[in-house]
Amino acid sequence: SKLSKTSLASFESANVHHLTKLGHHHLHQHVTTIEDFPFPVDKDELCWKLIQESAVKEPGLEQVLAEVEKEKNMKERLLDYIWGAATQVSGELVVKARLAVPTTYGLQGESLKGNALFDVLKWLIQQGKLIHSGIDTKVSCQLLF
Repeated sequence: SKLSKTSLASFESANVHHLTKLGHHHLHQHVTTIEDFPFPVDKDELCWKLIQESAVKEPGLEQVLAEVEKEKNMKERLLDYIWGAATQVSGELVVKARLAVPTTYGLQGESLKGNALFDVLKWLIQQGKLIHSGIDTKVSCQLLF
């Protein structure tokens, strides 16, 4: 576990700095288009794979990647920094879902709290209805209870 957060400025080499930015961007794209909530246990493997893919596309960065791989501390810092892209984008998705889902499915208001809200959400998930915004949960849930 780390005591301090890794920042982009902590990478002194311009080439490592560039490689780090590419890896961060690549993970950003991965999270937004392929796997929106990657498991933290997969962090090192996923980040390293994406860094390797990024390095192949840029002349000279494969050599930088080889140097980083030899230096364990730098590699760990690089992976930690790049992983920040996953947590950042996942957090943004959660915030947007919390804003959009209640109004889209009519879940706001005093009547749907606690167990009632849980029951509605459970029903929506079981029915596979969270993908359709035209559902009136008040009518649909009355049919269930």
